[in-house]
Amino acid sequence: MKKLIFIYLMLMIAANVFSASEGALDQGMINPGYYEKPDWFKDSFLELTADLDDANEQGRQLILYFHQDGCPYCKKLLDDNFTRKDIVSKMSQKFDLLEINMWGDKTVTLLSGKEVSEKEFARQMRIIFTPTLIILDEKGKEQFRMNGYYAPDKFSAALDYVLLKTEEKVSFNDFYRQQQKQTQIQPKSKLHTEAFINQTNDLSSLIKESKKPVMILFEQADCSECDELHGDIFRRLPVYKQLQQFSVAQININSNTKIITPDGQTMTQKQFADSLNIQYTPSIFFYGNDAKYSKKRLMFRSEGYLKGFHIQALLDYISSGAYLYETEFQRFVQRRADKMREEGITVELWD
Repeated sequence: MKKLIFIYLMLMIAANVFSASEGALDQGMINPGYYEKPDWFKDSFLELTADLDDANEQGRQLILYFHQDGCPYCKKLLDDNFTRKDIVSKMSQKFDLLEINMWGDKTVTLLSGKEVSEKEFARQMRIIFTPTLIILDEKGKEQFRMNGYYAPDKFSAALDYVLLKTEEKVSFNDFYRQQQKQTQIQPKSKLHTEAFINQTNDLSSLIKESKKPVMILFEQADCSECDELHGDIFRRLPVYKQLQQFSVAQININSNTKIITPDGQTMTQKQFADSLNIQYTPSIFFYGNDAKYSKKRLMFRSEGYLKGFHIQALLDYISSGAYLYETEFQRFVQRRADKMREEGITVELWD
């Protein structure tokens, strides 16, 4: 009996050591917590060549799912998207999904044969927000990327877009709009208007002349997430005060109105959005007139769903200048949340 207890204790210790080494969050990481994954996720040793070969043999596509423990947007993806029958059917039949912890220490063997940790792989793949899903083609090249959380309808449309593999150069936004037209009865025709939004078609001059960072909102009509941003988050006093530290402009990603882009080109708003591969609205881009950011002067881009806490963190990240020395936005978010807790402020990630 003592021998069995000893073995059990050794197994428990080994399990704890193993779990700590495979992407346990650093001390102070916001809202740590592990979320159970669906059983149709692929079991993998993260040897990408083998996983890609296996997917190709089965006529499936490989998806890299970057997440982090305690991420409320990852939890929403699991709870809302990955419980919907149509999405589960597509995912389980047409795709192999590999989960990769953004901060993890598991070894990933790249297609080149090089071995790196999960967190180094996340850096190489330019992962800023979680969840991020990258769909690979049969050669292992990035075919489609979802930066941040997509609501179920848009997520399902993205899967359809990838599976369609049309030879025509149709943007995802146009594809999604076409799907929406089939279900909407009285679509809106205008964007939200705000007193703090500059009514200008010359973005280049705005950026050059502004003494503040320039925030460009890429939006469209019939966008529930845009409704939430303007109707709720921008109405909160702390956020409204933060917005005063920016010069704000707005782009309608479906408009044929001509503008002058940040790098001085003349094109329609739609062409500008397409040139930046805007797939999600609202996307928020930040520009500055510092030569450090080259001719286009792009400082940072946010292209996924964010609640109030993360919108505030995003605005603080730019206005405080933290982006100059902290290249990983998530690290900034963690430290900001820690400081708030130390000051006795309740941190609500999903607010």
